[in-house]
Amino acid sequence: MMTHHEALARVQRGFWIHFGVFAAVNVGLAALNLSRNPDKLWFLWVILGWGLGVALHGGLLYFHQPSRERMIHRMQARMEARAGIR
Repeated sequence: MMTHHEALARVQRGFWIHFGVFAAVNVGLAALNLSRNPDKLWFLWVILGWGLGVALHGGLLYFHQPSRERMIHRMQARMEARAGIR
């Protein structure tokens, strides 16, 4: 069974993966936009929309105790279900 601490670490890792993918993709989109069509900065809309999702993910994880506990409980249940399959 996964401990509370292990589940929290896994949930936090999920957030940082989300953030890393957000940063990498948006750097690429910004470079593409600025090299191909610098007059219209459409990549800012992507950053705004996806950034809102990343901010909510991080905010709920680090600043909202009930949401953090729900994420941890779901992770523990998911890992227990996965262990039961094998």
